[in-house]
Amino acid sequence: MFWYRNLIKLSTPTKSETPITKNLLQASLSHFSTANQPPASAQAQPPGLGPTKPHDKPRVVVLGSGWAGCRLMKGLDPKLYDIVCVSPRNHMVFTPLLASTCVGTLEFRSVAEPIARIQPSISSAPGSYFFLANSTAVDTENHEVHCETVTDGTDTLDPWKFKISYDKLVIASGAQASTFGIHGVKEHAIFLREVHHAQEIRRKLLLNLMLSDVPGLPEEEKRRLLHCVVVGGGPTGVEFSGELSDFIRRDVHERYTHVKDYIHVTLIEANEILSSFDDRLRHYAIKHLTKSGVRLVRGIVKDVKPENLVLTDGSEVPYGLLVWSTGVGPSPFVNSLGLPKSPGGRIGVDEWLRVPTVQDVFSIGDCSGFLESTGKPVLPALAQ
Repeated sequence: MFWYRNLIKLSTPTKSETPITKNLLQASLSHFSTANQPPASAQAQPPGLGPTKPHDKPRVVVLGSGWAGCRLMKGLDPKLYDIVCVSPRNHMVFTPLLASTCVGTLEFRSVAEPIARIQPSISSAPGSYFFLANSTAVDTENHEVHCETVTDGTDTLDPWKFKISYDKLVIASGAQASTFGIHGVKEHAIFLREVHHAQEIRRKLLLNLMLSDVPGLPEEEKRRLLHCVVVGGGPTGVEFSGELSDFIRRDVHERYTHVKDYIHVTLIEANEILSSFDDRLRHYAIKHLTKSGVRLVRGIVKDVKPENLVLTDGSEVPYGLLVWSTGVGPSPFVNSLGLPKSPGGRIGVDEWLRVPTVQDVFSIGDCSGFLESTGKPVLPALAQ
């Protein structure tokens, strides 16, 4: 080794200690010494976008690519602002029609719109960008957003962190599905909020239909495989149950005649379905769901197992497909922000959708709600 040979040469008594040898020794040993290392603050900082310069356009950073974030970006003038979007998905999902893609009524491309088509400047303007990443923190004092990339881990690249400086920040990160801390929901149930959720539901539904037609399967297991359970009687749960029952009547009865008598849908709700809607709409939905063969069960889920779920009354409901749609709540990112919260844990805003305790920060969509001081009621999810 280079440093070892230098050390041997310098240790022999026949060699004189010259300034050159002293420098060689110091240079060799400094590689193993921490005394000459720069302090942690002087080491490489995470990359990212630094603050804008005085002659630059103001930078508007939008966190999220849902209804609220995309509508805002669509209305922003790229001649006046640099637009930066940070989101774990590069498209907007038209959620009201997502249930239709699960059963083939619509194709997945029909409910997803690329962000670059909504606001073309993020892929063409010099100062505008889209970053496939999750927001992890917001530094309101330094006007910075901390982000971490979304990758496939070891299959592509390990995630790395970066920072983005903003002039105006709009938090539109949405909400996440509520599980109410029930054991087994995340492991065994499928949510219906993203395109990949609909793809997973469609794949599992078709797989169960085909497996149930194979000889040798016990009749009890066949009934379990073809039992589709939907938990949550809100708009998503009711709509998906209706789409699924139509699929069974139109397609399953025609293409899977050997198992058509085994497949059925059960909708479980703790209270009344569509409880936030008018009574006439609720009765209309109940009438048409029961007419199409959907079984309505009133109960509260206590535990979710791989092949059945347990209600609070002790009864067990076997399932082959379990879809969870019990509403939404604040995401861990929103909970981690040191910003005022509205009732329900959303980011508190005033009448102008500003976060009143900090400058240049706005919040829109499902992640925000009016502060109690405004006197306005909290809007329901997907109010936009």
